[in-house]
Amino acid sequence: MNKLKKVGLTALATTLVASSAYAGELGVSGSASLNYSGLSTNSNVNPWTMGDSVTFSGGGDLDNGMTVAVSYELDSGGASYDDYSLKLGLGDGLGTVTFSGNSVNAGGIDTVKDIIPTAYTPVWENTNGVDNGIAAAVGGRSTTSMWGYTNSVGDLTVSLGYNAINSTTAAEGAESSIGLSYTMDGITAVAGLMDDGDMAEHQTIGLKYTTGPLTAAIQKTEINYDAAATNDQESMHIGASFAVNENLSVSAGRLSVDIDTAVDDEINTGFSASYTMGSISIGAAYNEVESAGGAANADAEVSSLNIAFAF
Repeated sequence: MNKLKKVGLTALATTLVASSAYAGELGVSGSASLNYSGLSTNSNVNPWTMGDSVTFSGGGDLDNGMTVAVSYELDSGGASYDDYSLKLGLGDGLGTVTFSGNSVNAGGIDTVKDIIPTAYTPVWENTNGVDNGIAAAVGGRSTTSMWGYTNSVGDLTVSLGYNAINSTTAAEGAESSIGLSYTMDGITAVAGLMDDGDMAEHQTIGLKYTTGPLTAAIQKTEINYDAAATNDQESMHIGASFAVNENLSVSAGRLSVDIDTAVDDEINTGFSASYTMGSISIGAAYNEVESAGGAANADAEVSSLNIAFAF
């Protein structure tokens, strides 16, 4: 009996030692930052906030030549996890498989949905609650439990995305999408297509050109809803950024959205800048929207500021 007990304990100890060889370690990162967001239609809310998240991440090489990486972001003083994902690099030019636990765009059209350069923030950011005219950004979409695959062959990058339940409304069904990007001699051409089940089809094409400190881009997007009662959208997005020097960059852009049956087109315009001074980074933007959602006189503007400290 004692011999059997000894054999069992030895086997258990061996198992624990073997398991420890595969135990991973997570590093923790965060930042000190101060934010200001003054929205004209939300004047009763204090515009000042500070960064409130830390990120746990880890990864490494596997014995078979693959790589693995995992990341979790902890928000709001420990109240919730956000932006977490698992990535598996297949090795030998076979690409990367990504699983997004929450709020991470694993692949597909998300990789090419907005290529317009900006020094700090897009022109459609923070002015209203719906990002009209941007592919894969409207309709109650969810990226939780989404699969993605991305691979590059020469100058061409192909990215695929799939989610069995792509919406906050489960009845909408599965989502599948593809994003293509081709870069050569300073020119990047992109195209994307997404079918999100019984809700809508999203299509986007864009062209970006970089020469010296200047980058300019144009992108056209169409969102065609299956339901006749839901208004389709067609947008044109243009913008440019300029690196004044190694510390300062500025940008400007315009996004116009034609919404079926709407009174007016939604027009988003904005300017932004970023400046780095040693361990301090500053980003600032002014965005405004006219006829948000296509409604007459639904205008708003927002001033944004972020100061981040590296240490």
